[in-house]
Amino acid sequence: MKVSVVVPAYNEGESVRAARAAIAEVFHTQLPGTDFEIVFVDDGSRDDTFQHLAALAAEFPYVRVLKFAQNCGSHMAIRAGFDHATGDAACFVACDLQDPPDALPRMLAALQPPVEIVWAVRNTRQDPLGSRLSSRLFYGLARLLVSRNLAPSGSSMFLLGPQALNIVRRHHERNLMLDGVLSTMAVVQAQVPYERQARQAGHSKWTLGKKLKTFADFFVGYSYAPLRFMSYLGMLVAVLGFVYALAVLIDRLFFAQLVQGWTSLMLVVLILGGLNMMMLGIIGEYLWRTLDEARGRPRYVLETTLNVASAAPVAQTSGPAGGARP
Repeated sequence: MKVSVVVPAYNEGESVRAARAAIAEVFHTQLPGTDFEIVFVDDGSRDDTFQHLAALAAEFPYVRVLKFAQNCGSHMAIRAGFDHATGDAACFVACDLQDPPDALPRMLAALQPPVEIVWAVRNTRQDPLGSRLSSRLFYGLARLLVSRNLAPSGSSMFLLGPQALNIVRRHHERNLMLDGVLSTMAVVQAQVPYERQARQAGHSKWTLGKKLKTFADFFVGYSYAPLRFMSYLGMLVAVLGFVYALAVLIDRLFFAQLVQGWTSLMLVVLILGGLNMMMLGIIGEYLWRTLDEARGRPRYVLETTLNVASAAPVAQTSGPAGGARP
């Protein structure tokens, strides 16, 4: 079996050299005789990341390099790596090595028929308290609303068998979230525990804006819960409004009391206005994704490839689930 290891990189500089060395060492020492390749995807880096990757590709034949013309995000970079991977199985490893490649042998051991997806599940993580709490909240909601295949503590590494890899390649959504696709895939899945490490070099590119976008993409893309929440909330507000109106009418007819004060009126207007804006925003998220897919624009554009035997189409476009557009 040949294994493809996909490593997205964005402004990682010489850290890509450490990632290459760590992954290669695992295969040479713990998985001797296993054929492998490392597919680095330069996600539109603006530093010297590509120069380091070009040097690695020239020195090591098993290093493949894909360079995006612009930044498209880590999920798109991973998907591009899967599109161009030549292995029977493929996995994702972060360039910062917080998810250690040492877990790969145990993941490969667990990838036995009928298992098609192996998740590396975090036992612990050496991250700030805020990151740990937000992660717990996200995965708790994801397990409740999307799939129980997701681990409560989260997972940043996964290994795909041939069938799962083929299914992923047939998905052409621009806003696709790999965790959502894999966790809802109708194949047998397994989990392997690991200890998440502290970042060895550089700084995290995982900004608050990217976290919020991931949150929206995940739940809008793989759950109808936001729309159902809008419906239930609308019904609740309507019932509360009816009860309040009935109470005002009873006070006026039987107790001759008038409801006075602009404060209560303004509170009701502000609350209802806020709810309306929130609901319009949720509908807008769904409409935007529909428009994004209908345009059929390229998902990513490859500027350069190194050591890639078959140059797949440079511009990968959105299309039907069965394949790319002609």
